[in-house]
Amino acid sequence: MKDETMRGSPDRIKADLDRFYERQSAEKTADLEAWLGSGNPRVPQSRSYYYFEDRKIAAALEMARPRPGARILEIGCNLGQMTFPLAEMGFEMVGFDLSPSVIDKARLRAQRYGLKKISFEAKDGESYPDHADETFDAVFSFSTFRYFADPLQGLREARRVLKRGGGAIVDFPNRLCPWFRILKPALRIKPHIHDHLFTAAAVRALMEEAGFDDVRVRTFLFFWKELPAAALPLMKIGDAVFERIPGVRGLAGIIMAAGTKP
Repeated sequence: MKDETMRGSPDRIKADLDRFYERQSAEKTADLEAWLGSGNPRVPQSRSYYYFEDRKIAAALEMARPRPGARILEIGCNLGQMTFPLAEMGFEMVGFDLSPSVIDKARLRAQRYGLKKISFEAKDGESYPDHADETFDAVFSFSTFRYFADPLQGLREARRVLKRGGGAIVDFPNRLCPWFRILKPALRIKPHIHDHLFTAAAVRALMEEAGFDDVRVRTFLFFWKELPAAALPLMKIGDAVFERIPGVRGLAGIIMAAGTKP
């Protein structure tokens, strides 16, 4: 139950995304030694990015409530932007990403900082039959299912490997947010390839169709994560205000959904 029609075959979509993220990671890690030697395990990002990521991680933990030390699968981990902070919190992290070159760099980072309870695998997030049923305490996915050729299949696969009573967290871009439909086109910001926008109702229905119980949906984050760090105080104030206003809250940029495997 997607809000917008997918274009292109599944294989074409995946090949395009693999190339896109391979180029992006190559740019970010052009000086690989400097990238690895940033001083701590967390992937180097701007302060605005860190704020955006930290808000998502905090919301995911609040909604899923995994036990301390839980084994968490992250689908679409990229270079480990979310994976490393979660590992530092004591969770056992397994990160999947479609791009082998991105996974190789994430592994190098884990090795550099001696993190033992973290691993990365080059996997298609819609199907990973080599992983047994009910092997993860929680499944997290940040800004990934929006690109899937078949997000329902991806959710069903996540449910399969989730232990009974375990929680799944998935987020999507909000179709009602003015940023995606009005501001980005006005600012001539090119949309991400194969991106698809969703409504909260569509996300809820998708989670329920995939077999999750106790589905909860939250909307939050209004500001663009690539704004300069000088704008960060205003971003925080704006989010704190707008997220508390009924009606306005539903126009936030991110829809995060939580569901439980019965």
